[in-house]
Amino acid sequence: MSGISYRPDIDALRGVAVLLVVIFHAFPEVIPGGFIGVDVFFVISGYLITSIILKSFNKGDFSIKEFYSKRIRRLFPALIVVLFTTIVLGWLVLFPDEFKQLGDHIAHSAIYVLNYVLIGEAGYFDVDTQYKPLMHLWTLAVEEQYYIFWPLFLILSLRQKIIKLNHLVLFVLTLSFAANVYYISNYPEAVFFNTLTRVWQLAVGSLLAVVLFKKEIRENRKIAVIGFMLIIFSALLVTEDSVYPGWLAIFPTIGAMFVILGNARFYQWGGMLKLGLISYPLYLWHWVVISFLTIYIGRTPSFALMTGAVALSLLLAWITNQYIEPVRYAKHKLTTKSLFVVLILVGLMGLYVKDQDGMASRAHLSYLEKFNIEFTRTPQTDKLCDQVVKSKIEGDRQFDYCRADNIESERYIAIIGDSHAHVIYPGISKVAKDNGYGSILLANSSCPTLIGFEWGRNEKEIATCKRKISQIMSVINSSDKIDKVVVVTRGPTYIHGEVEGGFSIKSVNKSLLQKRNDRQTYENYKKGLKRTLSELSQSNHINSVFYFLENPELDFLPKEVVVRPFDSLGLSSQNSTMSKELYLKRMNSYRSSVNQAKKGLDVTVIDPIDYMCDQDRCYSYKNNNFLYADDDHFSVFGSNYVAKRMKDILFDDNSN
Repeated sequence: MSGISYRPDIDALRGVAVLLVVIFHAFPEVIPGGFIGVDVFFVISGYLITSIILKSFNKGDFSIKEFYSKRIRRLFPALIVVLFTTIVLGWLVLFPDEFKQLGDHIAHSAIYVLNYVLIGEAGYFDVDTQYKPLMHLWTLAVEEQYYIFWPLFLILSLRQKIIKLNHLVLFVLTLSFAANVYYISNYPEAVFFNTLTRVWQLAVGSLLAVVLFKKEIRENRKIAVIGFMLIIFSALLVTEDSVYPGWLAIFPTIGAMFVILGNARFYQWGGMLKLGLISYPLYLWHWVVISFLTIYIGRTPSFALMTGAVALSLLLAWITNQYIEPVRYAKHKLTTKSLFVVLILVGLMGLYVKDQDGMASRAHLSYLEKFNIEFTRTPQTDKLCDQVVKSKIEGDRQFDYCRADNIESERYIAIIGDSHAHVIYPGISKVAKDNGYGSILLANSSCPTLIGFEWGRNEKEIATCKRKISQIMSVINSSDKIDKVVVVTRGPTYIHGEVEGGFSIKSVNKSLLQKRNDRQTYENYKKGLKRTLSELSQSNHINSVFYFLENPELDFLPKEVVVRPFDSLGLSSQNSTMSKELYLKRMNSYRSSVNQAKKGLDVTVIDPIDYMCDQDRCYSYKNNNFLYADDDHFSVFGSNYVAKRMKDILFDDNSN
């Protein structure tokens, strides 16, 4: 099977692409849009694969079996080593929940479908990217899926001549780009990792290969320089907050196409050529190293540590290039099959780790047993709640959280709101039972129960949230046993989003300047809360209405307070408190909106600051137990801790 002539400029382009990605992951403030390097990789891959197939088919020596064999020999050796190393590191230092997720990612990386797993994980409770050491392998999944199907379509088109080749490529390109634009508006959480919304970038490379086939590609340095400028400017101007890929992805994609079209012959390419030769193993290693370092020390590494991580990644990439990747040149017939079997075995190891729930019984993690229980989330739904709700609504339940307890009681206390209602429910349910009350949880994930407040990233999400709120209010209004209602919602995050990085005067002020959109404002939040509280207060069967103010947010995860295995120096142990001043600064406008919303209504506002903070600091850890399961949601202990301290307010008939 024929190959194509070596193009040093393409290896240099690979070097630029991987450099952008590595700098972005290590020093995002330097190149905020460095992630566009993967767009460049996609164009390169589409061009090379299509060029190889066209040349080989034209010579009459194309073999689909040999094509896939070469792909396996090229990609599998380094990937196997990286995945196996990741399993070993995970077994040594990751907590069970982290190791379980890593096992799942390893299993899906081995069959090149990790991108769809990441799409499925996207959402309110998704963990930060640094806790996903293999997250970057989504690009390999997209490329490999293209490698599997594109050659088949290409050869079918060449042999059967049902459709012209350039028309086929344009059809794929157009369909994928249209999906990209559509998903940006309707499914923004699924667009970035999706093969359907990324194939157009590979198709751009394929189209270039079709157009240039059998033509001499003359050197044109001006076009190449313009291409590099488009790539660099995109990396500097695009940010993580940009709507991406969308229309913006056109610029780095066209930039990569121009560089390939330019066929420039610059001497050594300023070191990019050498970097390009190790771009694949460097891409594989760099995020694994950065991620594990960040996980282990429990914070963003210092400049010196991050520089060391990049240096280690370069060393591992060079070693892999010199001693692992040459396996692809082995002449033994069993090499391809052996690599395939070994990768599947590594994937099965990951699956085993997942099925064993992260192997919590590892001897060196025995000290974590109590913490693992505290960090475990309670169920979202139960049969008792569905039994109560079923007769109160038409059709299927749409809201996310539905739990109930002691439903034989004559009186209920209902907890409504968002995910914060879900996590405070266990404690309230317990004190309710102690006071002769049943309890019911009716809440949504990232959709506050505020009538008329339009929450969502697009029209579809807004409409879905409205339906969920309507169902919850229908259950409340038609349930005569509900005697008390506690409304629990987050505040500033619905208006400003999250605080980026650690909490400081600067970062909090910056977060308060950010606005999601013109719909999600404090004025509209206040109106929605007032409508909800007013409707509840005017209900004939509800005697008491409460609003629970948002608890302090943390700028760390509780598990980052716990010392990692083999850390005798305590490098991974962090401070367990937050600044009370910064908490109040972040919550100031929200708290003011709540106070205005309750004016003229018979509503009791419960302030968690009385239970969770002293004069200067707010705590994540009390009585040798964690109050939080993550950076803003209570643990079960935290729920019980807070509920015990407000039980006299909730179950005092004179509370209003």
